[in-house]
Amino acid sequence: MRKLLWAGVAIGTVTLAAAVAGYASERFWLSYLINFCFWSGLAQAGVVFSAAYRLTNGTWGETIRRVAEGFVLFIPVSAVLFLLIYAGRSYLWPWIEEPIEAKGAWLNEPFFFLRVTFYFVALSILSIVYVRTSIRPELGRLRELGQLPQSRLADFVLRGWQGFPAESGRRAKNLPRLVPAMLISYGFIYSFVGFDVVMSLDPHWYSTMYGWLYFVHAFDAGVAATIIVAILSRKLFTLEQHVSPKQFYDVSRLLMGLCMLAGGFYWSQFLVIWYGNLGEEIGRLVVRFDHAPWYFFQWTVIGLLYFFPIIVFLSKSIKEKPRALLVIASLILSANWLYQFVEIAPSVWKGDGIPLGPIELLTTIGFLSAVGLCWLAYAKVVPLVSTDSTKTV
Repeated sequence: MRKLLWAGVAIGTVTLAAAVAGYASERFWLSYLINFCFWSGLAQAGVVFSAAYRLTNGTWGETIRRVAEGFVLFIPVSAVLFLLIYAGRSYLWPWIEEPIEAKGAWLNEPFFFLRVTFYFVALSILSIVYVRTSIRPELGRLRELGQLPQSRLADFVLRGWQGFPAESGRRAKNLPRLVPAMLISYGFIYSFVGFDVVMSLDPHWYSTMYGWLYFVHAFDAGVAATIIVAILSRKLFTLEQHVSPKQFYDVSRLLMGLCMLAGGFYWSQFLVIWYGNLGEEIGRLVVRFDHAPWYFFQWTVIGLLYFFPIIVFLSKSIKEKPRALLVIASLILSANWLYQFVEIAPSVWKGDGIPLGPIELLTTIGFLSAVGLCWLAYAKVVPLVSTDSTKTV
């Protein structure tokens, strides 16, 4: 599996190099931004899912929580990947080539890249500190028992180890502070990521609800991805006794609720524009709902992401069947990718046809492979199930 994923990363790297050299640069950077927003949000949402689980004192899905935390290693990688967008900035944000005087204090190139880089670096540091605090006592205990293989990740987590009793006490003291900090920072920073990175693609359009839409859809994608990885891990790593159908039932209800919440926010954005008769804001929606070729993708997102989960999850039994749930979660995850596509592509793409083809596929494979490698590197060191000596984790 690692060899296949490394091959996928190589494919994505070659595609990036070709775009920098001038081959289909506009299409590549459009696809790069779509995938960056999708995969970086998904990885961050995995850690946020873990924090939300702890905030509610959840005990129903310890292995699922650990699966979600495994996305943490991609978060600092995504901060680096954002810096690469600088090479394609002129293809994406029109105000870089044609500055808007009235918005120049906020939408200017140096300040934009400085603050957005800060967003991702700040969340990377907070996420790493949170997950390190979460897993440190257990990894240390395993090392004391001689059951933890040597690795750079384990060495980083256990630097300054002071013994299991002391470390357990530190975790009990620090997690109640880190959990709310993680959740509040995510909502605040990812709202600004939505405003700055995506909404500014249409610099003359604005919506005060757009930041909420952005981070709720990212959270929805993160939960769907966690379900998919948990189901695959259950089979590949023989975790059937640790991930029960009841746990899938619970996390499926969460996924359904997030889909409903995202749909409610989307409708609320439209409703405000309608009852306020805001003609200057309706143009963006008209392009996506009424103009070819975008209306097909927009209505597909509406159906798959907002209505399909409500209908299919009315069945209790389907939420407890891993194979059926794998298909459903995959469709919802694909709909979340399509959501990013339909939010970004019509604002950037001015060419003929639909910007979906080999370039977009290769770019997506590159991002998917990078996320997969990061998760496998985490799972290679950190147990996905509680060890006997730390069942209270």
